[in-house]
Amino acid sequence: MTSATVKQLVRISRNVSNLRRSVAFYHERLGFRTSSPSFTMSPALARMLGYPDGIPTIQRLKFGAQELELIEAGPGVRRYPTDSTSADLWFQHFAIRCVDIDTAYRRLYRPDCVSPSPIAISQRAGNAPAPIRLPAHSGGASAFKFRDPDGHPLELLQLPGYPDAQPGDPDGIDHSAISVADAQRSIAFYTGILGMTVVSRQTNYGDEQCLLDNLQGDQVDVVALQPSGKVTPHIELLAYRSPVGRSLTTSSTPSDIASDRLVLEVSDVRAIVDSLAVPQRGVVSNCSQASTALLSDPDGHLLLLVEHT
Repeated sequence: MTSATVKQLVRISRNVSNLRRSVAFYHERLGFRTSSPSFTMSPALARMLGYPDGIPTIQRLKFGAQELELIEAGPGVRRYPTDSTSADLWFQHFAIRCVDIDTAYRRLYRPDCVSPSPIAISQRAGNAPAPIRLPAHSGGASAFKFRDPDGHPLELLQLPGYPDAQPGDPDGIDHSAISVADAQRSIAFYTGILGMTVVSRQTNYGDEQCLLDNLQGDQVDVVALQPSGKVTPHIELLAYRSPVGRSLTTSSTPSDIASDRLVLEVSDVRAIVDSLAVPQRGVVSNCSQASTALLSDPDGHLLLLVEHT
């Protein structure tokens, strides 16, 4: 265990194949806005992440108080696997809080957008895309899962009683969820190495969960992990008991379209890197300097650690 801790999830960093198309999608259909002019990635970070087509262009977007970073990875990168499911261990989505999910859903599918329509994951009986209301034993939220033009999964989320009964801004990114093979192993990594705290744990199952994920026999343990500083966004672990998902291939790289990164502000990058000397406790993919490190968690999800934002 290390005394260093994650202070906050600074942003979600996502590779895209066409930056202009993706910016239009997130702006028109979800309400994101640009937070600053586009810029090119630093050569040092581009080398760390291994982009094959040179130094990529970055556009940062805001939704509420939270930030999404879109990186134009270029034509030579591996695309998102077309047959992916929520149980596969490369799955990583982020959930967008909604005061009214029906209004957000209508905006998502508005016909006057020039950007591509979303690809629905959640479907009611009869294969009609629609938000799904989960039962009380699964948290009682209403949610809708879908994909952006590159296949990245996302979720619209209306929490029960929100906004009165829940913390945070009325609109914003609530959490980023990652699929993991072993919940206890991942909890040990995120709490023991990164100093995060388990704030809730439940098992979601039943017909509604199957419709939400578009999977048969769906049963998943959901573990919420909170940073030491800001409450939201938090990280959720999704450990599917059924069905069993596939693992990342050994040839996957940080420049792949599916390789999202959680940018985490931490109190001491070097202390965390030094604590990973035992291989089974996580892998240091690269470290460019004392204040920045790229790690992979036990399932291969990428974490970019920074000391200052």
